Amino acid sequence: MDGLRHDYPAKSKSGGFSFISSNGLVAESLVPVYQSTTFPTHVSMATGVYPDKHGIMHNSFYDREKGSYSYSPEANWIQSKPIWAYLEEKGIKTATYFWVGSETAWNGINITYNKFPFSNSVSEETKIQQIIDWLSLPDTERPRLIMTWWHGIDSVAHKHGMNHISVAKKFAEQDGHLLDLINKIEAEDLWKKLTLIVVSDHGMTDISNFINVKEILKKADIQAKTSIGPAVAHIFLEDQKDLSKAIKVFQRNKFLEVKSKVEISNTLHLVHPTRTGDIVILTKSPNMLVSRKSNNPPIGMHGYNPENNKDMEGIFLAYGNKIKPSQINKVKQVDVAPTILSLMNIDIPTYMEGKKIELN
Repeated sequence: MDGLRHDYPAKSKSGGFSFISSNGLVAESLVPVYQSTTFPTHVSMATGVYPDKHGIMHNSFYDREKGSYSYSPEANWIQSKPIWAYLEEKGIKTATYFWVGSETAWNGINITYNKFPFSNSVSEETKIQQIIDWLSLPDTERPRLIMTWWHGIDSVAHKHGMNHISVAKKFAEQDGHLLDLINKIEAEDLWKKLTLIVVSDHGMTDISNFINVKEILKKADIQAKTSIGPAVAHIFLEDQKDLSKAIKVFQRNKFLEVKSKVEISNTLHLVHPTRTGDIVILTKSPNMLVSRKSNNPPIGMHGYNPENNKDMEGIFLAYGNKIKPSQINKVKQVDVAPTILSLMNIDIPTYMEGKKIELN
């Protein structure tokens, strides 16, 4: 559920979240990867590795060898094997209904059932019906893993901020759809062999200060390609002689943390061989890095480092087969894929950086 912050399940009165909270497992939160934006987070959940390894640094980024990436449906930009490809190689059928990186074959490995292209206008009711149809297939045809994207509260929170009534209304709507999915699975009598995991890609926080990275470069007469996310910007200099000048220019802004590529800590998982800039700029909320002025700027945003912004933390809940009703501590986004494989009694590959979450 896109953008659903860690504190939202507790707001449920009678929907799916309330049901799982009473009958299933709830983690304190799901800690996203950094930059905590939609594409890196979805791919980390699908691969079990951090963005510096799978290569999807943001929804859009620049690669010195391949060029520009922007919301691409091309799976081969992902540099670590997604869980559906890992399973399909073993002859296990999988299904995706809108998941980042699942629209095309990954290095020649196809998903058995995948719905695409992505469309924001497809309803949750449509997705639920497709999930039930997949689950109703004969044993030899039924996918053993289904992954799907739901709207969550992302769009309305971006537009109106976290405290707006429309966010509460959207959550209540999603909460109702989740209960509908639970009830339809119950009607099919599948809970003895089916596990439902509910996650979000990131949380959300309110912002108020916009910093135009391209404008700063232009005023300093520095030529560079830029890859700008809300919390992290990569600067690829045309001339390496501009390095110290550019660093000093950005350091004049008190809201920016400025580092050359070699100064970035590996713990941030921001250093990729061809997708990290000569300079990396970091900021905290309520600041947001932008590349142009907007007449209709967002009020809610994400992307920030979860190590120092709890608002970035998302949700992790589970119900059904092999789930012991309980409350557990925080879990990491890279733990999602290993946990799925553990539930399926399939070996966790050594390339995955996460570990399985104990669910029972």
